[in-house]
Amino acid sequence: MSYSRSRSKEAKQKQTELIINAARELFYEAGAVGFSMRVLAKQLGMSQGNLYNYWTSKRDLWYNILEQDFQEFEDQMLKIIKTHEGSYLSLLEKLAEYYFIFARDNYQKYQMMFVAIPPPAEKKGRKERDFEPKTIHILMRIVQDASESGELEIDNILHFTLYLWSVIHGTVLVSRTILFDTNSDLSTFGDTESFLTYVTTILKKQLATYSTLDI
Repeated sequence: MSYSRSRSKEAKQKQTELIINAARELFYEAGAVGFSMRVLAKQLGMSQGNLYNYWTSKRDLWYNILEQDFQEFEDQMLKIIKTHEGSYLSLLEKLAEYYFIFARDNYQKYQMMFVAIPPPAEKKGRKERDFEPKTIHILMRIVQDASESGELEIDNILHFTLYLWSVIHGTVLVSRTILFDTNSDLSTFGDTESFLTYVTTILKKQLATYSTLDI
């Protein structure tokens, strides 16, 4: 590959990243329905036609954003698993804490990944067809390994994994409501960090009830 072609590819990658970051912000502000490729192009100082050279629709762009964000999220999950030393129980605790930290520090990404509904479209684009998040499967694999090792006594791996998933995500969503908004009269449950710490402590105790280890 020539030097000029290499530079051209690098420039396109930087431009793509710039567009994705701007699009994520606009999706967050306007929502999937209110999002407009025309508005995005105007914000970026480029033509709408040029924008469509990158993605065929705003739905395709949406899934490209999800693809990147889930890759970042899953890579960190796998890093935690790879470097973990100790029981499966403590590993599940680490993963739960990571979910909370990610949602706290990247709530804009978290909303698009786990909460928001994508823009409507008549057919699936390439990004959507290829999209396959692995987060819950990674979590389920840990639960299954813990069960097969005899460390956790679980009668239904699928339901137990979904239960953990529900507690974690439910906690994140509740912690972002008006109940924890310091500017609201309904803010009577303390600060968010204390609530997350409390849930983490309870979750650890619940996991311990399924453990065969002497904890």
